[in-house]
Amino acid sequence: MSLDSKIIEFSMVTVWEWFWQVLALVIIVLILKKLLFQPVSDFLEKRRQLIANDVQSAANSKKQAQVLEMDYNKKIAHINQEADMILKDARAKALAREAQIVDEAKVEAEAIRRKAQEDIILEQEKVKAEIKAEMIEVAALMASKFVQSSMDQSKQDTLIAEIVEEMGDVSWLQ
Repeated sequence: MSLDSKIIEFSMVTVWEWFWQVLALVIIVLILKKLLFQPVSDFLEKRRQLIANDVQSAANSKKQAQVLEMDYNKKIAHINQEADMILKDARAKALAREAQIVDEAKVEAEAIRRKAQEDIILEQEKVKAEIKAEMIEVAALMASKFVQSSMDQSKQDTLIAEIVEEMGDVSWLQ
């Protein structure tokens, strides 16, 4: 068995190449963590906080509407009987408006919640797509480095000659 027939030669040069490749990968991962994962996490946390504030605001509005409703009902209960005929009409209008306000608040809160959920899903999909693209790019770079480091000049010349032969003319260069 000759020395040229080895698939992987464990020499100091090979060990150093592996060391630098692993170091480069670690640096790339650290850079991605610093530049991509942390800002995305911060953005999502801020967005979650904003949504929580909107939901809390909607809940406070609903509580205030309920308190106002209770106060209004107490006042109506204490009206004397002489004004009863006049206030029946006003009471009906006020209750209808109150129900409309409560319904509008519920609809608005539901719309805010739905919009927030859609925004979160869209942001998650966007982040997943960006991470996937970055991972593909890193994998392609690593594969090209591996192929580049494992192919000597004669193999590379042979492969190029075969490709040119298969392609026929070099018209694809034009």
